[in-house]
Amino acid sequence: MKKLLMLQPIRVYKRWPMPDDFTGLLGNSPTLAFAQLKGALQGYDCEFMDGLAGDYTLAELTRRARAADAVLINAHSSIGALNSEFSVRHILENAPGKPIIMGGHHATAYDFEWLGRGAHFVVRNEGEETIVELLAAIAKGGPYKDIKGLSWRDGEHNFHRNPGRDLIKDLDSLPMPDWTIYDPKLYYLPLASQGYSTTAETSRGCIHRCRFCAASEMWSHTQRFKSPERVLEELRMVKRLGFNKIWFSDDNFGADPERYMKIYEGMIREDMNLRFASFLRCDTVTRSPEAMKLAYRAGLRGALLGIETPVNRILKDFAKANTHETTVKAVEILRGVGAFIAGFMMVGYLDETQEETDLTFRASDELTDYPIISIFEPRMGTADFARAKLDMPGGDMFYHNTVKFIPSKLHILDQYRNFYRNYMMHPKQLRKLLFGTPVQKDWYRTMYWNMARSVLSATPAKAAHPWDMVRVVYK
Repeated sequence: MKKLLMLQPIRVYKRWPMPDDFTGLLGNSPTLAFAQLKGALQGYDCEFMDGLAGDYTLAELTRRARAADAVLINAHSSIGALNSEFSVRHILENAPGKPIIMGGHHATAYDFEWLGRGAHFVVRNEGEETIVELLAAIAKGGPYKDIKGLSWRDGEHNFHRNPGRDLIKDLDSLPMPDWTIYDPKLYYLPLASQGYSTTAETSRGCIHRCRFCAASEMWSHTQRFKSPERVLEELRMVKRLGFNKIWFSDDNFGADPERYMKIYEGMIREDMNLRFASFLRCDTVTRSPEAMKLAYRAGLRGALLGIETPVNRILKDFAKANTHETTVKAVEILRGVGAFIAGFMMVGYLDETQEETDLTFRASDELTDYPIISIFEPRMGTADFARAKLDMPGGDMFYHNTVKFIPSKLHILDQYRNFYRNYMMHPKQLRKLLFGTPVQKDWYRTMYWNMARSVLSATPAKAAHPWDMVRVVYK
């Protein structure tokens, strides 16, 4: 048990142009999970296939799976669940006998469902300690019953869910991530800087309780931080490996301004010359405008801001702990320091009226440099999943499926499509491309180029709706 294949599933279908996925046009960075796992798995020969970024064939997947002793597959969200399932089935059929280990947010929420679809093991929540124990047990042929944080199926196809594993208290105790597992040529973040992109983290989790969010549920509404010294040590390593653009994958980046200012000061003092982007809450931005100024000096260029809606009634229903007035102030601060704002917004929420939906679409241009709008999806493990259950097809959202969202909100799909068609062709966006800030130019150049490539590479099979693809693949 020495050779491992780590897999970000190959895209059997592309999410755009059908079903709609406009965020998939904006560049990419690798998941941090496999770099972190490789760092924990000393003595193992690990290779990584990123099916979201690389152009791999199924024949290559077959060859690599057959050569491996086990396959680790990421199941992060319902958006990619179909591709994850296809990868599981392909390996079962073409590399039989290989242990298949699943992990990620989606696998944690749907552990028994993934076991039923062919996975042998599901590592729930954090995986660094669980995976080491699991691989040692697989090498011995078991037993698995005492491995915390593990779900598994036995030889008689009985499913087992072991007790959960405590979250790692001291993130500084983790092995250093091994970013050498990634092919840097596959990744690009549009931050107005040439060079390679990768992913890092400064913390895990989020203390907030937004009703639509699955991430904070996975981390039990806690947030643990790496020390500024540890973060700077990781950034030095990233820099030595030739990366100069960073996606910080924290769910709640910047939540402790004093801690983050020490990181920014270190980046400036050491002249790291890194450009970075991160998720940010509006109240985080307004809590410390000085931290945002320092962050920009340290390299912040992209703020993926959690705006959600301009409607205070809905923000309260979200349990967002935010107001529209806070959003406006946060936008003012970020624009004042020069950061590009990609604003996350949501339409179609539960009892949202059509007037409120229209208001969100209209506000997107005012509040963002680029809006990332989604139609509300009630995800397993969230407070909203139970609230929406009576209005869902079958009460489940295992697959991301824009046609089978909440039935009473189906009409919003056409409005969503029309919005993006009009938005991307509007002269205002073309002006950003030609005459905007450096990040605006890079962002829109990347988006239009990837959109053209996506359209030109479209085939009937790639354009098929996921549920149609299920019938084609599994008939």
